[in-house]
Amino acid sequence: MERNVKAQDKNLLVYEYIFNQSEVAQAEETAIKHVAERVDIPGFRKGRAPRYLIRMRYPETIKSEMLEVFWQKVTEEIGSSEEMLLSPILEDFEINENGAKLVVQIHKKPQLVIKPFEEFELKKVDKPSILESYVERRLKELQEFHAIIEPKEGAAEHGDMVRVKMTVTTDGKTIMNEKVNEYVLYKEDDRPIVTEVIGKKAGDTVEFDRDFGKEKVYHYKIEIEQVNKRTLLDISDELAKAVSSEYETLQQLKNDLEKEGSELYEKDMKEFLQNQAIDILSNESELLISERTLTELVERAFEKIKQDKEEYEKLLKDHDDDPEKLKEALRNYYLTDLKRTLSIEKIAQENDLNVTDEEVEAQAQDLAVAWGISVDRAKSILKSRQDISDDVRWELLKRKVADLILAKAKIVNVKPEELHKEEEKHEDK
Repeated sequence: MERNVKAQDKNLLVYEYIFNQSEVAQAEETAIKHVAERVDIPGFRKGRAPRYLIRMRYPETIKSEMLEVFWQKVTEEIGSSEEMLLSPILEDFEINENGAKLVVQIHKKPQLVIKPFEEFELKKVDKPSILESYVERRLKELQEFHAIIEPKEGAAEHGDMVRVKMTVTTDGKTIMNEKVNEYVLYKEDDRPIVTEVIGKKAGDTVEFDRDFGKEKVYHYKIEIEQVNKRTLLDISDELAKAVSSEYETLQQLKNDLEKEGSELYEKDMKEFLQNQAIDILSNESELLISERTLTELVERAFEKIKQDKEEYEKLLKDHDDDPEKLKEALRNYYLTDLKRTLSIEKIAQENDLNVTDEEVEAQAQDLAVAWGISVDRAKSILKSRQDISDDVRWELLKRKVADLILAKAKIVNVKPEELHKEEEKHEDK
């Protein structure tokens, strides 16, 4: 078997595989044997009919069988020498008395051009600005939590807390029956469970309907059991003492809130920078991929989606009932996903970054908290579920790649409002 490069476009190679007369004769011998074992010819036992008779009766079947023989040799050769993105595609097949020729498309994993990390610029939100807003928000939360609650006789007003019994029915079925609930009537909350209760007293009942779409109407019946006036403490030493006997002054409370905020800032900012690093890596990398490869990926995905009629119609509706817009969305998805995945793999390989089994198992503690199970159970799941273990391993590898970028990239401090403007600009694009 001889292989020649017929054409090349970035990651796409078109190979021409040529088989000589001897190889064709061997393939034909194998093909005839396979056909003879499957067909019934009167007067002959299965597998015993003369070759000339099988060749005469089943020429196309023999040709298909020969193609299978050649294809197996080709795919074995490709599998041992190429890292593939798509399975090989047969473009053309010819066979004659002089030999055989297969023209095959090979879609390799595309290469990437990655900028030096020193050229990356990441934005870190200014810590003092974050801590100031964090302390302010937490003080307001504590002010709400430690509000003085007193029963009142009059009508409910904004800022009051009410205790109600709520019943919800739909289509003649009761889905909530006299459930007792307490909530605050905030002015900015425009839900009917707030607006319909304003002006009502203990002992009153309000009823209303809500339509959440999907042709279902829910009927609400709210019985007001108690109206309470809420008095908020001033944000002062008085509030600090109400929060804990450990505090004598507001400044002591603020100091602890700043410490709490600082710990959260460091954790969240590290994660924020890691995600930003991976995003910049993906956006700034150049993917050397053939348009024919992208087209093939999109068409395969599109045909697979069409097999699920309900899913296809839903996605089509999301794209203005235009199949071409759906295909464009698929194309953008593949471009983004390939750049992200392959860039992470490339950097990990070039810098010998790996994730050990011990590192994966160490994540059981966090997973246990997230899943609401024991650490031992989380470890058991990681061992028994390869898909979950692979996901965890990939996330850890991403972090290692991100940390490598962070060690070399330029990091600039910005005010929160500057970052918001950047994000809005990015969304507009």
